[in-house]
Amino acid sequence: MEAKSELGASIGSKSPPKLLKSLFIAVLAGLVINALLGLLLDFEEFASTLATVRLWEVMLPFSLVILVYFIDAIRFKVLFRQFGIRLSFRDSLYSNVIGLFFSGITPSSAGGQPFQIYHFTKLGLDSTTATNIVFSRLMVSNLAQVVVIVLFAGQGLSLLGRSGNAAFILGIGLFMTLAASVLLFFVFARPQVIGRFALAIEASKLGRLISRLSKDEHWAEKLSAWSLGLGDSFSHLWAKRLWLVLLDLVVHVLDQALWAIGLYVPLVVLTGTTVPFGAFLFAFNLCGFVSTFIPTPGASGSIEASYSLVLGGLTGAPGAALSAVILWRFGSYYLHLLLGGLVYFFVRTGTSVYSRGEDGITRRTTSWRAVRLRAAAKRAAARGRTS
Repeated sequence: MEAKSELGASIGSKSPPKLLKSLFIAVLAGLVINALLGLLLDFEEFASTLATVRLWEVMLPFSLVILVYFIDAIRFKVLFRQFGIRLSFRDSLYSNVIGLFFSGITPSSAGGQPFQIYHFTKLGLDSTTATNIVFSRLMVSNLAQVVVIVLFAGQGLSLLGRSGNAAFILGIGLFMTLAASVLLFFVFARPQVIGRFALAIEASKLGRLISRLSKDEHWAEKLSAWSLGLGDSFSHLWAKRLWLVLLDLVVHVLDQALWAIGLYVPLVVLTGTTVPFGAFLFAFNLCGFVSTFIPTPGASGSIEASYSLVLGGLTGAPGAALSAVILWRFGSYYLHLLLGGLVYFFVRTGTSVYSRGEDGITRRTTSWRAVRLRAAAKRAAARGRTS
């Protein structure tokens, strides 16, 4: 199996006890930090505001993330079609739901993309193509953040003077966003640098550790060859289909707006203040980027802390702002951890179910019913061996 597939496999093959442990840590980190924030900010305002919460204020962010799943499922289908692959909508939707789930239980939300690559490779799709598309979406996500910063820089920079001590968080977020953009573009422009780096460290302590963990002494050579193919794949999409990448960028800005609306509406309702949406979107992106550098599962707790501090400074109602952030996180994160976990444990996708036809198009060749029957047969055989 290729290097990138192995990375995803190490995530995708986690046993149920390990996944449950990761879920427990993510939820615990969020609860502890939220409790501390409630005590440190304005507990009375926080408690009284939280007592007025209505069901729709929780379901709004949950429903908006569902909408993002469907939008991103279509994005995957369109991108894969450029490489002669007819990805089924159900496989695409599954990848987005489980990608968010693994982002939510891995440190700094880093597990979503590797799992998506693993999932597509397991289905029988080319790992280089899958990596290209997943990494391209990561690039587009970063570009969307830069676009939001540029579009709303006037309103956003005025926040630095209004947010008090939270201006430090926004400033760090702005610096990190721009620095990450430069780094990603460098790797994107010269993906072979990944292989060169792997070959350079192959004989080092880190390289030997990777060899032991991957159980492959030739991992660096394989990664180097894989990175060369990745460069050709990038060129096919970004050089020959630039219009499609730009369209995907516009759609991702819409995604960002939907995520932000899930917090913006409860914030306005609970604090009774109105922050211009452009300025809010500016702060929303920067806070989210800062939070991903905190190594808790799914950045749990750090997201609540950064958003609460910034939005509490902007609205002048820190307790109510914390209530809005917790509502948003419950609907857009914790409920989706539950949904993603149920999908991961109970929905079967099959293995090597895609193949190239005589017309050169790669399609799913095994029906979902056949996948379910095959999974049921394996479970029955396993029960027979243990009885």
